[in-house]
Amino acid sequence: MKKNYSLRIFGILAKRVYKLSKKRKLGWSWQEAQKWTSANLFQLYKGKPLNSIKVTEVDVVIVSKLDATPISVSTPLPTPTPTVCFDPFNIPTKDLKDINWWMLQDQVAFFDNDLNMRVAIGSIIDTGVVKKSEIMNLNETVEDMRRAGFSSDENIIFKILVAPNKKDDGKPCSYYVLATLMGSPLDTETSMDEVLKVVTEEDLPAKLRKEREKKVSKRQEIIDLRIAKKKSAERKRPEKIEGRDEAERKEIEDTLKNLENLYAKKLISKELFQANVKELKAKLKLGGKI
Repeated sequence: MKKNYSLRIFGILAKRVYKLSKKRKLGWSWQEAQKWTSANLFQLYKGKPLNSIKVTEVDVVIVSKLDATPISVSTPLPTPTPTVCFDPFNIPTKDLKDINWWMLQDQVAFFDNDLNMRVAIGSIIDTGVVKKSEIMNLNETVEDMRRAGFSSDENIIFKILVAPNKKDDGKPCSYYVLATLMGSPLDTETSMDEVLKVVTEEDLPAKLRKEREKKVSKRQEIIDLRIAKKKSAERKRPEKIEGRDEAERKEIEDTLKNLENLYAKKLISKELFQANVKELKAKLKLGGKI
């Protein structure tokens, strides 16, 4: 399988942009440098072999774009790689339902890497319209929201909008999915611009339907495993125990029982079951099979 170096390429380009912006005293933050890179530079290098990207040539292109002056003949402008976009209308409507804010990473990870997205949560994050594959780990964003004191009743919504400088023409690259807080200024501003279309699982092509089923199954495994571990962690410790080791042993044994029940009901895969049992048994220093 051909490796995707898009994130590494984007990182290299963004660092050069940020460095040159500092040199020119533009006052850009790291996020602003990333946005500029996404809008003005990344498409020129996306899909190119890593060893073909020369820092000196990249700097010439950046300077040229900053100055809006022609690039010298000795440094030809790279030919943009054709853009491939995932069609947002191949996402079942129920996969775009509102979620609790702490589920942001899980839900965004569920979407196709070629889907155009924008994640904008107040002053915490605004990715601009980029490919989902270019959005970094959102667990940090969730932790920032937790530290900011977001309440449990605040939800994140997903809506399909027409991309900037595009028309509502039905082409996949003409749209993007916005993830933002329900009732936020951005939610209100875009309320009249949402492109509404009801999509069911039956509307999907057979290949996408199968891929979605696998993703749903995998996500459910992870959720069930989290619930099993949470139940074990929340279980009240015995008031009188001979020592801490005995209490920890009981917690691990209870977790093993929860895993056995999930596996027996076919709610988690054999691989996931065996991996977690192995880890727990190592803590117990037990042998044999379950």
